[in-house]
Amino acid sequence: MVKFNVKNFAIISFLGIFLMGVVGIVYARQALPQGGDSFETAVKLRAGSYQGGVLGEREVRYFYLEGIRPGQEIKIKGSFTAAWIGGAIANLGLYDQNRTRVVENSELIDRATPITISWLPNADRSLYKYYLKISSDGGEMSSHSLTISLTNRYDAGSQTDAGDVFERAMNITTGNHAAYLSGASGTDTKDFYRVGIKKDETLTVRITPPSKASLTLKIYNSNRQVLQEVFAANPGAIVQTAFRATTSEDLFVEVSCDGWCSANLVNYTLNVAIQPLLRTVPPGRGTI
Repeated sequence: MVKFNVKNFAIISFLGIFLMGVVGIVYARQALPQGGDSFETAVKLRAGSYQGGVLGEREVRYFYLEGIRPGQEIKIKGSFTAAWIGGAIANLGLYDQNRTRVVENSELIDRATPITISWLPNADRSLYKYYLKISSDGGEMSSHSLTISLTNRYDAGSQTDAGDVFERAMNITTGNHAAYLSGASGTDTKDFYRVGIKKDETLTVRITPPSKASLTLKIYNSNRQVLQEVFAANPGAIVQTAFRATTSEDLFVEVSCDGWCSANLVNYTLNVAIQPLLRTVPPGRGTI
């Protein structure tokens, strides 16, 4: 007969929680469908984790993801195990709705090695469809797995991406706003914002990027003429400019980051402030 005590209970409880966690991990990963052999026969996947089996040499499989919203970052991690000591080359490729490749990554695999691709679409479409192509060259994979995640990278507290043209500019107010650009990892390379200003008020805009990004800031008037244009002096530099309005109108703020600006996702802070003109009056009467 086993005597019950607190120590035994603690050990049993710990083992129980550990085994439940292991079982949960096992069952959280779904079986990866076989996939199609062309774009036409591509098989639908959703965000989640998938476990696949053997991937033959030069075998190609196609899948697709749909319903991707502007400002949702797609990240796909593939883990591949080569069947032979000599290794093999694993390929992950992402294609747009026109079946044009947008990003690809290939790695020589000699053990369970992960490779990753990511993509952030802009607001050109209301919803996106992407195709995923996986393959093995120069050898067979004894096993492989996929993890697909969708992360919301929406701008300025909204539920979408700020447009990259005047017509789709996002209305914003004063304050600090978190926002995103794709750099070279997507089509979201420009964000346009619209802010209303009255005559004699001064609009001040400050952009704080991550340390490795070089952003460009522009301010336009309602006729879409450039009023101010500022470039980052170096990667990570804070960019700021100000403009005093001579008439009441809507101004446009453009924040951009093209391919040379950053190879990776850019999470920047947009600060917008509007100061009224302080007019001096005779002593004893303050300001108006």
